[in-house]
Parts: sequence; structure tokens; C-alpha cells
Amino acid sequence: MPADRQQRTAVLIGAGVMAEGYLHAAGELGLRVGVVETPTRYAALAGRFPCVVDFEPVDEAVATRDESWLAPAMTLAGRLAPDAVWGFAEQHVLATAILQHRLGLPGPGLDAATVSRNKALQRGEFERAGLPQPGHRHTSRLSTQREWALERLPVVVKPVSLQGSQGVERIVSAEEWDDAVARRDAEGPLLVEEYVEGDEYSVEALVHQGRVLFTNLTRKETTGPPYFVELHHEAGHGAGRPLLRKAADRLCEGVVEALRLGTGIVHLEFRARADDDLVIMEVAVRTPGDHILELVARAHGFDVFEACLRLALGELPEVPDGQSPVRAAGSLFLSAPGTGRLVSLSLAEWAGRPGVARYEARLAPGAHVRPAENSGDRLAWTVLDCATPDELRRLARELAAVAAVEISDEAR
Repeated sequence: MPADRQQRTAVLIGAGVMAEGYLHAAGELGLRVGVVETPTRYAALAGRFPCVVDFEPVDEAVATRDESWLAPAMTLAGRLAPDAVWGFAEQHVLATAILQHRLGLPGPGLDAATVSRNKALQRGEFERAGLPQPGHRHTSRLSTQREWALERLPVVVKPVSLQGSQGVERIVSAEEWDDAVARRDAEGPLLVEEYVEGDEYSVEALVHQGRVLFTNLTRKETTGPPYFVELHHEAGHGAGRPLLRKAADRLCEGVVEALRLGTGIVHLEFRARADDDLVIMEVAVRTPGDHILELVARAHGFDVFEACLRLALGELPEVPDGQSPVRAAGSLFLSAPGTGRLVSLSLAEWAGRPGVARYEARLAPGAHVRPAENSGDRLAWTVLDCATPDELRRLARELAAVAAVEISDEAR
């Protein structure tokens, strides 16, 4: 399909549900968009977004693998000669960075993208830069780290390249360590880290040619140990906590400098032992999950998806200062109260409530469910938009309480 050079074109690598904001923004900007996606996901987009003019498929069976996305992305770029390339989720980061590099288009850079996809590389780079992070060991076999770990209990074991709390667990005793070794000794490269006590946060930043233009602070609530699956996010946090906000911005700038990041998104997760004592957990250079980018847009009153596309086009977008949110926006996720077969899930009490922007069930009756051990276990989600943080937190508690979940014991 020949490209119309009077109209700018973007290639979007990955176009999941939380990427639809990019397609809405592309339509407003008058962009032509080619998407690299699975046939099933493309079918869900076709006809809904007139800006989508071309498509290159990825095999559903291998769509979670980094290496599945570069060849179709190159093929699509060959047809469209894009003015911008933007990636969506974690498995799209490397293909996006390679394509941006080959075409000479703005992006975080191959080095930043590569480091972001490997937590062990992140630990090495942050240590070299003198940034605060947990004590850690990178190992191919857990059993070799027994003495180091037992001297520092509790510790956290995590894979180097997964996301969504997959494979993350806290270990508090020698017995639990030996059990983890029995289960995971041959799993492959793992990180063993000192456990850091403190509240969880993330910074979402927009960066242009190495300069941080905008930051948002997100407060998180999780299931707690041992898996720390995220259940609630509150964007626009920190207006009443200037010390925390300043420390978070300073930490983000240090990470951008350490990664030598060029242009794009930064999603930096950290724990706060105090408002001025922050410890890096990990960083990503892609769209954050759990609808956080939508929350950023709602909390700060601007189209952050459009801003991202303008960055990809080499433009300098107009952004707010990030310090004065105009709304309290959040996302809430349900964890199953027990293990078994999901008999029913009713979210009827969520319908029509002020502050509930939208919601959806993730799992259907008949599915095997359990209290969340990773993000894929969560039952349902909702996006909340309230006037104040207190109103947001109250609404989140109410919605969690009124959701009707019935689970049967599969052993019966």
C-alpha cells in the first residue's frame, strides 16, 4: 500500500485494549496508522478506528515472545514508510526500539530498551550510577545463593524479564527458601533481592531527547506478601506531599540519565521507606499497565496519548506541570476470595455509580480462580474518576465490598 506523503503515518507495534487511547489520538491528529497485532485483536479493532489503514499479523501462539514482533513490524514499515513508530507492551519494546533505530526515528534508544527488558541489567546500571536499590544477586540456580539469602531474610525472588508480578515471591524463612529451591532451582536466570519495607509507587514520565517534560506520581495498593499483586492505583498522587514528589522526580531524572534514554515513556516503580528515602524496584520504557496512562490523562486533564504520539513524531508536546492534578483518578482490580471454580461474578452494583468511568470482568464463570498470585489472576477491573483522593479511596473500598463473587470447591 503506497504511503500518502501529505498525511503522516505511524506504525503501532501492539494495540491491546489499553492502547486504544493512541488510536483515538491518532484519529484526532489525522494520522494514518498501521498496526502489528494478532488477527484476533486486529478483528476487534477493524472498523472502529478509521485511522487504521494497514495491518501485519503476529502468530497468536508466539505473541508473548519478544522475537515475534520485529519481522512483521519491519514488513509493515516497508509498506508504509512511517513517520513514527510506537510500541505498546513489554514484549513490543525491543522490536520497537530496533525499528526506530533502523529508520532514524525518535525512541528511547536501543541501549535503554535492552536494559529495561532485563532486571539484572537494570541492577547493574543503577549500581554503576549510584542509584538506590535493594541488595541483590543474579543467579542461574537459586541453590547457589542460600547462604547469601538466609543472612538477609526476608528476600524476594523474581525472574529477570517477566512482568505483572509473575514469578515474584517473598521468602521469610529457611524452610520457605528450601521450598523455593525445590520448585525453581532449574527455572533459569533469577534475581534474589533484599526485601524493602515501604509503600509502593510509580512515576510515569514523558521524556524528549533526554529531558524529562512531565511526571505523574501513582500510589499503589497490593495484595502484600508473598506476591504483591497490584489491586489499586491512584494517579496524580503527592500534591500534599512535596518532599515525596520532589524525591520521586529526582529519582526519575537519575534513572533517565543512567539509561541514557532518548525520547519516550518511563514507568519507574519504587518503594518509599520515607518520603525522602526511595528505593528502585524496576523500570520500563513502555505504556504502563493497569490503565495507568488513562488515569494520568484523567488526573491531569490532558491527552497523554496524543502527547506520546507527538513525541514519536519528533515534536515537543504541550504538557501540564504534573504537580497540580485536577482530578483523582484510579483503577481497582478484584482478587478472588478463595481457590476453586468461578460460579458467578456480578458487577451490577458498580453500574451507574458516580465516579465509575467504566468497568469489565476479566474472567468468566467456569474459570479456575485463586487469590491473585500475578496480574492474570485478577477477576475484574474498573477505572474511577473522582473529585478528591478521599472520595476515590472511599469509592474503591465500596466497590470491592459490593462485587458479588461465588466460587465452588473444585474438589467436590
